[in-house]
Amino acid sequence: MGLFGGYQNAGPGINPNAPKKKPFFRFWELLWRNFGKLITLNLIYTAMHTPLLLSLIVLNETNNKLTDAMTLFLIAVQFLLEGAIMAGCARVLRLIVLDKAFFLMEEFKKGFTQNFGAGLLYWLIDGIVLASLAAGRKAYPMRVEETGNSAYYILFGISIALSLIVLFMNYYIMALQAATTLKPKTVLKNAFMLVGLSLKECLLTTVCAALMLGLMVLLIWINSLFMFLLAFFPAAFIGYLVMFVHYPVIQKYVINPYYEDTGEQNPEADDAAADDEERLFTDRGGSEEPVKQESAKKGKTIS
Repeated sequence: MGLFGGYQNAGPGINPNAPKKKPFFRFWELLWRNFGKLITLNLIYTAMHTPLLLSLIVLNETNNKLTDAMTLFLIAVQFLLEGAIMAGCARVLRLIVLDKAFFLMEEFKKGFTQNFGAGLLYWLIDGIVLASLAAGRKAYPMRVEETGNSAYYILFGISIALSLIVLFMNYYIMALQAATTLKPKTVLKNAFMLVGLSLKECLLTTVCAALMLGLMVLLIWINSLFMFLLAFFPAAFIGYLVMFVHYPVIQKYVINPYYEDTGEQNPEADDAAADDEERLFTDRGGSEEPVKQESAKKGKTIS
């Protein structure tokens, strides 16, 4: 704008070739820049869990012969939707981490519809693991009391370890589904392999997510009014954290090697790597020099 300075003077601009910020600072920069989108995404996530909310209301506020049937029906509906909801969120979060421009509702809808079947499969696997862990928590200690054989605790420990592996795989499954055209079987295989290559990142994500959830529980324990925050932020923040930490691992071991092997141009590569011949213009932000203005000469006056 010309209100506070001459339009001929070059501003500082944004240098496209400037070195990237450290991950910690880039994490908060992207978070702040997309804060509104994350809140919107969390609201969508909350709205898509309406069947679960209704099931709790029916269970607690009604007491008739249809209560149990209606509660189970609503939970089943939520179960069918859950995988697709996660896929839609993953598609949006990936674009946020890549710092791409997009229309949130359109991308969420694409992720939801295009990955409905795969999302249901992944969520079914998660459901089986959760059910097995819950059953083992009761069954194994009970068997120890009945038989006096403490070896059952070893089996219980193994089930917990397997559950952690599945949890870590979930950090990659939906991101792989959103970023690639791999079949579900290959997605699961790659997710398992990536867990082995990034245990440090998986542990970091788990600790940070646990701290976030612990903070929310503490706030709600202090005052139940803080429950309204659940509709606006925590789920999207945790999803953003997962995508920010783990998508670079997917790029390093899955996406970049694929384009290097095929020789195709990587659409996720920096613009600076593109061929100069293919560019329509060159961004010189941060490298422009101010325009030198010559002092105006006093002309002759004709009397």
